[in-house]
Amino acid sequence: MDGVLEMLRAYLEPLARSFADPTRPAESTSDLLQECCLRAWRKLDSFQGGENDDETFAMFRAWMGQILRRLGLNAKRDRLAKSKIPPNKLQRLRSRAGTSTGLGGAHDLPAPNPTPTANARAAEMVEQVKSALERLPDQTAARIIRMRLFDGMTIVQIAKRLGLTSERAQERHRWAMRRLRRQLGEWLEDWT
Repeated sequence: MDGVLEMLRAYLEPLARSFADPTRPAESTSDLLQECCLRAWRKLDSFQGGENDDETFAMFRAWMGQILRRLGLNAKRDRLAKSKIPPNKLQRLRSRAGTSTGLGGAHDLPAPNPTPTANARAAEMVEQVKSALERLPDQTAARIIRMRLFDGMTIVQIAKRLGLTSERAQERHRWAMRRLRRQLGEWLEDWT
């Protein structure tokens, strides 16, 4: 086996180099060759030879090349996967031009609590939605929207409470939401 592997070294080494870790090419190439030989040794009983020695050697060379390619591709995939793992927990950054700090494109992390402006905007949205619901001609549909948006109930729960089928409640919910979207536009999209 050692003699055969020594004869194949000239074929396998350049192939292993093409899969080597660029940060440590010599060690990586050597590691791949050793792993390839070890795998071939363990699976030698599964290798089927050819009609004669020359054909068997050619088949063995191709088999070893296939083992090395698979090991090399796996090693590359693993290196890439490791490079994509961030070292620390990621923080979402939102870009705002012209912040009050005067830093033009500075990134501010979001505050843990809503800002007073966000609270005021949310309250204004709630009032806009309530006002639009009062203007709906179908007060059962308006009640479905209130229960869905303000009480957090599911359509199934709403249907049971109102004595409707789930399909009918869903139908009235869709109808009311279309009407509200026409009246409120982006307000409703931001709020829901």
